[in-house]
Amino acid sequence: MESYARSRDSVHLPAWKAFNASVGKSRGDVGIWHETYQVRAGEYEGIYSGMPPFGLGLAGELSPASERTAAARDRLRYGRGANSAAGNASAR
Repeated sequence: MESYARSRDSVHLPAWKAFNASVGKSRGDVGIWHETYQVRAGEYEGIYSGMPPFGLGLAGELSPASERTAAARDRLRYGRGANSAAGNASAR
């Protein structure tokens, strides 16, 4: 991830430099949201209801929730792995 973020050949670094040049020191007017997580494969989920996939949902495989897996406690109880709704971003 860091090599991509710092690569002059990637989309990120040129866009980041252009953004910083355009906002200058006016950080009170423009905010940035950035989070980085290190997680093992199959140990995350995202729930999307009434909206398009966002964040991890764009990077993972979407699986519809079922009655059996509609609640987080049920997904955890059944121990769904990396190739299931609990291991990937879930869509409802």
